[in-house]
Amino acid sequence: MTIHLTHANTYDGGVRGRWRDATVVVDGTQITGIFEPGAAPAPAAGDTVIDLTGKTLMPGLFNCHAHLGWDGYGDLQEQSEEAAQHPVRAGLRCAYDLRGCLEAGVTTIRDLGVHHTGLASRNMVRRGIIAGPRVIPSAAAIACTGGHTWWAVRQADGPVDCRRAVREQMRAGAEWIKVMASGHEPQEFTDEEIQAMAHEAHLHGLPITAHATYDPSARACVLAGFDSLEHGGNYAPDVEDLIVERGVWITPTFSPLTMQARHGIDWGMKPADVERRRKTLENPVRLLGVARLRKKGAKLAFGTDSGSPVVPHNDIVSEMEALLEFGVFEKVEQILEVATKRSAEMLRVLDTTGTIEAGKRADLAIAHGDPLTNLQDLRRIDKVFVGGKLVVDAGAVRRGM
Repeated sequence: MTIHLTHANTYDGGVRGRWRDATVVVDGTQITGIFEPGAAPAPAAGDTVIDLTGKTLMPGLFNCHAHLGWDGYGDLQEQSEEAAQHPVRAGLRCAYDLRGCLEAGVTTIRDLGVHHTGLASRNMVRRGIIAGPRVIPSAAAIACTGGHTWWAVRQADGPVDCRRAVREQMRAGAEWIKVMASGHEPQEFTDEEIQAMAHEAHLHGLPITAHATYDPSARACVLAGFDSLEHGGNYAPDVEDLIVERGVWITPTFSPLTMQARHGIDWGMKPADVERRRKTLENPVRLLGVARLRKKGAKLAFGTDSGSPVVPHNDIVSEMEALLEFGVFEKVEQILEVATKRSAEMLRVLDTTGTIEAGKRADLAIAHGDPLTNLQDLRRIDKVFVGGKLVVDAGAVRRGM
């Protein structure tokens, strides 16, 4: 079936930028072209025409740091234990979370682990059992025994066991490897363990990323050849220079800090936990460190850490607001390019999605108004296409998808 999306205020993901009154033609799963006014082919008999006057058409958005096994509302350890012990209940939670992604205009996510919930979600979406974005899973993240979020991950100790843990994720179907390189301590694995995991991942053609917010862990991961780091940090100048020099991607995730500090009480967080977040936000060195990294030329992708407390999967605008507030970007268009084209590049899918171009997969989001001039319009998603299939219409996920 051929679909003509007409009269659209279009942002193409950073190829040319903005198009006024454009027409985008979708045939089956692919985009066949984007056309200036008067240049689009006439619809044939049986084609579908959708008038997008007053709306903005964009590539589907990416969330490169998500946890489908957590929903943003409940206790993380309880949800993690439920994922391991009650897979049916965990599956229902994931279906709900996938729905939230679509409602936010997100058509691709990288799930960074809560046991194997990301793998199950990917498989359910692929089989058409539930509607959802494309899921690129890491299976279970890897931590040392008792390390960061040990109750949600595969614990490993020693280079041999670390290699085995990577192989287990590969066997299960992971497309990325996630390592908890820091957490309670600035570096929770030895250099040898970190090197073993990087070598094993790359031996099997898998990219590898790490939670590494401190200098020792970040330095060790970059020197070991990690492809990306999560969250970013207030890194020393030499670590920043290494990150830029070696082309390591950073996925900032400001939402847990900003949202918990500002809205945690309303969401039922313990007052002491909220107060700690508020004090951290008074001197947000990690957030400012990401801004410094970007100005040095670091490559950034977009992620919210959705599923963390006070960070639901259907809110991506709050992260964008924080990236502007703390000086990482100056314009909404810069963020949208990172949330589409640049994120697709990091996830190695730019050849198929991430921009609106002929031959690309028809992953598209349509918002009321113009989010490039009023970011809040991005909260008003009207339609979403995943692989040419209309999965969100009039703001609601369609039944029977």
